[in-house]
Amino acid sequence: MTRYSYRQLAQSNSGSSLSEVAPALFLLVFCAVLPVINFIGMGLTYCSCTLLNNLELREAARTPNSQLAPILASLQQNWQSSIVGQFAGLTIAPETDVSYSHNNGSDTYVTVSTDFTAKSFLTIPFFKNVPGLGAPWTYTIAGTRVLEDPSYASF
Repeated sequence: MTRYSYRQLAQSNSGSSLSEVAPALFLLVFCAVLPVINFIGMGLTYCSCTLLNNLELREAARTPNSQLAPILASLQQNWQSSIVGQFAGLTIAPETDVSYSHNNGSDTYVTVSTDFTAKSFLTIPFFKNVPGLGAPWTYTIAGTRVLEDPSYASF
């Protein structure tokens, strides 16, 4: 059995671990860190778009349907010019659909659904066709609320 001194062991293994750092760092950055940053950006974009949908829903619940279109257009314009709307990074303007419904009782509901198409926060070269990581992603946010005055609905 051969005995090695500490100095001989340290000299023989000095470069082996260093050669594995570059590939590991590459995989860590492109397969873990950048997608996580994109997912955080996607979450913040979703939250800012949810804010717009909630604002539209609140206005639709207390405004007659005949007066609703210019109010929603003004609301979207104000949201897109704010910091929250600019952070969302939308590729096209949001599209809003308003519908009304009755239940078995006397309540009338308004449903506002808004379609968004947002670009990814960072474009990762290896994931160009994956929505949210390299390609724009499309989603719809919808909400329902009771109308304050049932005569505001138009069926």
